[in-house]
Amino acid sequence: MILDLVKKSRSYRIFDESYKLKKEDLIDLIELARFSPCGKNGQYLRFIPIYQEEILKKIYPYLAWAAYLKDWNGPTEGERPTGIILVVSNEGSLNDAILSCDMGIVSQSIMLGATEKNLGGCMIRALNRKKIAEVLSLPENYVIHIALAIGKPAQNVIVEDINEGDDIKYWMDKDKTHHVPKIVLDELILD
Repeated sequence: MILDLVKKSRSYRIFDESYKLKKEDLIDLIELARFSPCGKNGQYLRFIPIYQEEILKKIYPYLAWAAYLKDWNGPTEGERPTGIILVVSNEGSLNDAILSCDMGIVSQSIMLGATEKNLGGCMIRALNRKKIAEVLSLPENYVIHIALAIGKPAQNVIVEDINEGDDIKYWMDKDKTHHVPKIVLDELILD
C-alpha cells in the first residue's frame, strides 16, 4: 500500500556505512525519475550517481545535514550514506516553477524507490554547490539542485503528532532516534 511506503520513507541521517551501494543500485533509482511526470514533458533534469568511496568522502564536508540540530554536524565515519544522487540541470534550461515541481517529483520517486528496497535517504538542499562541482569537475553550465543521500538506515525515526501552531522542529534524542513532528490530519484539511 502506498501509504505504508510513504510512512516508512523518512529522512534518515544515520546509516550503516558497511552496506555498500553499487552504481547499478543508484541507476535503478534514477530510472524511477525517468518515468516520473515533469512539466511540459521537458525532461530537463539530469542525474549524477555517486557511489565511489573516495568521491563520497570528498563530498561529505559540503553537505549540511540538519538545520534544527545545532549541536550535530552530520553523520560521522561509519554512519554515512554510501550513495548520493545529484539532481542537476543545464543552466537556463528551465524556469524556477518547473524546476521546483520536477525536482520534488523525481526526488520523491527516488526516495520511495529506495524505501521499497529497504534503503533510506535524506534530501539535502543545503550544500556547497560550488565545491561539489569542483570535486566532480562538473562543467560550469550545470547547476546542482539537490543531493539525495541514500544508504542502509541505522536510525529509528518516529513521527510525533502535533497540532497546528506547535513547534515543528525535529530533534534527536540521546539514542540518536530522530523525532519528526507532523500536524494531525484533521488540521491539514480546510473544510
